[in-house]
Amino acid sequence: MLGNTYTYRLADWITDLVLIQEAGFDAVALNTGPDCWQKASADLAYQAAAILNTPLKLYWSFDMNTFPQAGDEDAVKIAAYINEYATNPYTFKVNGVPFVSTFSGDQYSSSFGKSVCGGWDYVRSLVPTDMYFVPAFFFANNQTIAGVKDCVQGLFQWNSAWSMDDGEVSKSTDHNWATQLGANKTYMAGISPTFFSHYPEEGLNKNWVYRANNNYAKRWQQATEINAPMVQVISWNDFGESHYIGPRPSSVQLQPTNTTWVNANNHLPWARITKPYIETYKTGKPAALGSDLIVWEYRTHPANATARADPMGLPERAELLKDEIYITAYLSAPAEVRVQVGTLEGKFQAEAGLNHFTQPFEPGFVTVGMWRDGENVGGTLTGEREIVAEPTLYDFNPVVEQFFHDPAWEACKA
Repeated sequence: MLGNTYTYRLADWITDLVLIQEAGFDAVALNTGPDCWQKASADLAYQAAAILNTPLKLYWSFDMNTFPQAGDEDAVKIAAYINEYATNPYTFKVNGVPFVSTFSGDQYSSSFGKSVCGGWDYVRSLVPTDMYFVPAFFFANNQTIAGVKDCVQGLFQWNSAWSMDDGEVSKSTDHNWATQLGANKTYMAGISPTFFSHYPEEGLNKNWVYRANNNYAKRWQQATEINAPMVQVISWNDFGESHYIGPRPSSVQLQPTNTTWVNANNHLPWARITKPYIETYKTGKPAALGSDLIVWEYRTHPANATARADPMGLPERAELLKDEIYITAYLSAPAEVRVQVGTLEGKFQAEAGLNHFTQPFEPGFVTVGMWRDGENVGGTLTGEREIVAEPTLYDFNPVVEQFFHDPAWEACKA
């Protein structure tokens, strides 16, 4: 989200692009609004890509809830963004033309003074290179997939990333959209680790959490099983909705106002565990590795806890969440993974490669370690935040921790 890059300078973009490339991604969606400073931040992203000479590509994703789309002049502005970088070597292209996406863009009865398809076809007519258009439409006002198929190359199902009802996240939405699009169109599936916002009524009025029990691992598995042509991870830095897989904000100016639930929670371990998911999605299995990585996530209070000093109520759908720690172990060789929280201890037998485990939690600190042949390997690690029975404020933004062990590093001598 360019909207959360206000303080970014070139070094910040270089850092982010290196981290994203290391995680195995092919491209970065530059989700932008109409503010001129967001465009300036995108320019820095392209400069950073050129300095790094990175294989990582960039593409526009227009937030059409913020861009006006009343008439021709608004369409010209959108096209100008696309045209400026249409032939840039660091722009993500499909079939030789720039890939373009949106968040929304079909929410009104007309787009750019025309029908939905008429408006976006007009934008296309202003792009000499043409564009590979895969928007995230939400189909308000009785719009349908059939009604827009002729003006898009595909569709991004944003809300496929989470369960939108009381059940677990599933592939049903993926199958539905892919079937309606047909074989000649690109279906892009959404993947996300969680969703939690706690904004008051007088603000954004978003106080809910989606059912997201080990959601990141589940969605990667589902996207792999359906062989989705494209996937997009939501998100790198949307702090207000808690689904960022990058580091915590480096400045309070990057953090949306009053987002107390973001204050202490680093999510970068989610990015670190993404590469084997991507490898499995692309090739059917993760690459073998010589080191060990264990990533785990947990909340800092039970789902049914009562907050002592929170002026807002319990988030909607909180009752759907389980009091569990979700562990992913990406190992070089078999090992026993141990998880201690309060008086509870779990011992899990892991094989080489990707493993997933679940441990119920109670109040206390979370400690994780690894054993081979009865010997502890690499010590243990205790998470920086404690699980408490009675929080001060509601916080359903997961804590994400990692344990890393490299035998080669331990064997080297000074």
